[in-house]
Amino acid sequence: MSFGLLVYFLSDCFFNDTGTTARDTILFVGSFRCVEETALVFLQLPYEELGAFPLCYALGGICLGLIAILSSIKSIHHLYHWYTGPIAMIGLVTLLHVSSTVTNPEIKLAAYAGSIYAIITLYSMLKMRFFVVTFWSHFAGIVHLFILRFTTNEISFISFQAYFVAANLIGMGIAYVIEHRERAIFLQGLLLDIDKIEQKQLYGDLEKLSREDSLTCLANRRYFDERLDQEWNRCRREKRPLSVILLDVDFFKQFNDFYGHQTGDHCLMNLAKALQQEASRPGELVGRYGGEEFIMLYPNVDEEQIQTTLQRILERVHDLNIEHQTSTVNTMVTISLGAATAYPVRSIPSERIVTSADKMLYKSKNNGRDQWHSTQLSHVEAQPSQLEILP
Repeated sequence: MSFGLLVYFLSDCFFNDTGTTARDTILFVGSFRCVEETALVFLQLPYEELGAFPLCYALGGICLGLIAILSSIKSIHHLYHWYTGPIAMIGLVTLLHVSSTVTNPEIKLAAYAGSIYAIITLYSMLKMRFFVVTFWSHFAGIVHLFILRFTTNEISFISFQAYFVAANLIGMGIAYVIEHRERAIFLQGLLLDIDKIEQKQLYGDLEKLSREDSLTCLANRRYFDERLDQEWNRCRREKRPLSVILLDVDFFKQFNDFYGHQTGDHCLMNLAKALQQEASRPGELVGRYGGEEFIMLYPNVDEEQIQTTLQRILERVHDLNIEHQTSTVNTMVTISLGAATAYPVRSIPSERIVTSADKMLYKSKNNGRDQWHSTQLSHVEAQPSQLEILP
C-alpha cells in the first residue's frame, strides 16, 4: 500500500488541472508500476498458478499509459472525463477478472488484495468526477459478471461483493473527497480573483477621484500640478517650449445668482467639453483650477501657436451660445484668457509659468474681458510689448 499512498499524495498535491505534466508523469509511473508488479509476481510464483494475473495487470498498466498519453494532448483536455471513464472501466474489468482465474486460495486472496489496492490507486490517480466514477464502476461490475457467465471461470458472488463493492465504495469515496476539495479550492480561487478585481477597481476609482474633478471630469489641481512638473522636466531635457493657458468665465457669480447654481454647473460642464476638444493631443491636458477657472497645458507649443489656440478657444466659447443676460460684456457667456510660454530651464521653477499666465489673465480682465493676452518667459526672445521681466 506504500506506493498507493505515495501516488495518492502526489496526485493530491500536484494535480490542479486535468492533462497537466504532473498528472502525465504519475500516470506513466503507475502504468510502469503495474508492469513491475506483474514481473515480480511472475518471477516469484509458478506461472501455472497465476491464471490471468500477468496479462490483466499488464493490460491495466497499458490502460494507465494510454490515459497518460491522451491527457498530454492539450487539444483534447476538455474530453478528459469522456475517454478516461471507458479506458478505466476496461482496466477495472481486467483487475476484477484476475481472481476468477486463480485456483490457489493463497494467490486468490493476494489477487483480491491486489485488485482492491489497484482499484483504489486507480481512482486516486485518475481523479475522475464522482458521477463518472459511479457510472463506470457499476458498468465494470456488470461487464465482469457477463464475462464470468459466458466463460468457464467461476467466482463466489459473496466474494465478488466483498471486494468489488468495498473497493469501489472506497474508490468512489476518494473520488468524491477529491472532487469536493477541488471544487472548494476552485471556489476559493474564484473568490480571491473576484476580490482582487474588486480591489483593483476600487483602487482605480480612488485613483481617479484623487485626480479628477467630480463636476467637469477634468483633471483637478493636484493632478495638473503633477503633470506640469513632468512636462516641464521633459521639455527642459528636450529643449522644447511649454505653454499654459488660464481662463476664467466672465461674471460667473452674476450668472449663478440669476440662473441658479444648477444652470451654472451645466454651463461649466459645457465649457469643459469644449476645452477638451482644444487639448486632445498626447501630452495636452485640461484641468479645473478652481470655481469657474480652468487651466490648460500645451507641451511643444510655442508662443505663436498658443496665440492661435487662444483665439480659437475664444471663438469656440462664443459658438456655445450660452445665454448670460447679466453680463456687461455680451449677452452670451464669454471668457477671459491668459497664456504664458517658456523654454524650461533649471533656474526657473515650473510654478512661474502658471503665475505668468495668471498675470496675463488679469490683464485681459482689466482690459474689458472677452479677450486674451500672452507672454513668454526665460531666455527666448519675445515681442517687447509682451515680454515679462523676471526678477
